[in-house]
Amino acid sequence: MTTEALLGIDLGTSGVKTVLLAASGEILSEGSADCPLHSARAGWAEADPRDWWIAVVHAVGQAVARCGTRSAVAVRGVGVTGQMHGLVLVDRHGDPVRPALLWPDRRALAQSEEWGELPTVLRGRLANPITPGMTGPLLSWVAEHEPEHCATADRLLLPKDWLRLRLTGAVGTDPSDASATLLWDVAADTWSERAVEAMGLPSRLLPPVGHSEATAGALRPAEAAELGLPAGIPVVFGAADTPAALLATGLRPGEVQLTIGSGAQLVSLTDDPSAAPQPLVHLYRTARPQGWYRMAAVQNAGLALDWVRSLLGADWSEVYAAAAEGEPGADGVTFVPYLTGERTPRMDPTLASTFTGLRLGHDRRTILRAAVEGVAFAIRDAASALPEPLPDVIRLAGGGIRDDRFRALVADVLDVELSPVELRSASAVGAAILAAAGAGLPVPPAGRADGSPVRPSGRDHSAAFDRYRDLVEPPAEDEFGHGHH
Repeated sequence: MTTEALLGIDLGTSGVKTVLLAASGEILSEGSADCPLHSARAGWAEADPRDWWIAVVHAVGQAVARCGTRSAVAVRGVGVTGQMHGLVLVDRHGDPVRPALLWPDRRALAQSEEWGELPTVLRGRLANPITPGMTGPLLSWVAEHEPEHCATADRLLLPKDWLRLRLTGAVGTDPSDASATLLWDVAADTWSERAVEAMGLPSRLLPPVGHSEATAGALRPAEAAELGLPAGIPVVFGAADTPAALLATGLRPGEVQLTIGSGAQLVSLTDDPSAAPQPLVHLYRTARPQGWYRMAAVQNAGLALDWVRSLLGADWSEVYAAAAEGEPGADGVTFVPYLTGERTPRMDPTLASTFTGLRLGHDRRTILRAAVEGVAFAIRDAASALPEPLPDVIRLAGGGIRDDRFRALVADVLDVELSPVELRSASAVGAAILAAAGAGLPVPPAGRADGSPVRPSGRDHSAAFDRYRDLVEPPAEDEFGHGHH
């Protein structure tokens, strides 16, 4: 008997994850592969899309091979998702004209300040804080420093859109990714040609937009052969990684979900895109034909922990053990995890990552404890930007928070109960769910919280968090221009 399956591909910052999903919602198999991130200069973050394709071939092949012990599996549809923001410029043949610029990239800091000077009404229609790694400021940087690449480029794409282009030859994006570019009029739900024109950028680069679950094209023969799949399988437009994950986890109105991976996001759904923009809070389209979500984002979560781990030559078991060891506050050591800057209006935009309070008696366990606390504090800091307080229970997702010791620390720091959704590759599952429409199959059911709840223990982190806030919050100026807290 043949099992009909949907393939979801998640192109992340440092790797690719794949899922084969049955129409019943059962995960038949998974695959993964790493892909490198390059930083030729401090603050730069680039990738070669050719490396993405190599990783996709490996991860899809792995998922297909792991179905070998089952009865026959027939892939009927493909969905793609991936890291948000960034910039991939392609020529009319679909080839990148330069390496892809990724969301942690900080080179467009000056350009992002120029974006902040747009007229107030126009800024309001973009409905989002401006950060250097978003597509608009990055495109401004390329236009200023590499005008030949803007001249050569035929379209701008987001990372998952380049992957779909490689699969099908179809150029385009979807509203969930487009709304996170700063090139999108959120209220009108379309490209903001006024903002593009005001910034002196070529509107011809804006790609066509299709609904996330609409079929963009069919899998091309050459790419199908590399992936070990039949040609002609329908491929849908797909969605950005966060809204794809929300499909998989089944977030409902009134709930808040915390997802921790390379970064971290606190998300709630809304049906009102017209509310006044909130500092630090993003407003993006969901992967549904209608709907939006609010998001308070932290750029440096798993990314920062992995950096500290690698620097100290520690393994992940040591990192997570540190989350459970010692008293709150890491004996006076504080870690600010701003390795790629951070999305907070309180900080000096040049502020970098720091360890403070180190003394002769401290050891690697102290530093690791401070690192995991620092990431948890950054998440608590972001939560304070949401328009409403966190509910007593929030949903938990993401591959960066599977260890019970880290979960317990985050529950204590946020002082809320965490209700885990045990999906290892939620974004890839969401991409596979989107593929059902293109394949003409029933939509697989979304998951619900199914892990053991993590309740706060009552350990008090308030003094250590206040110390953290003193480091990241610049002193207020008095009438004489003198700074003070």
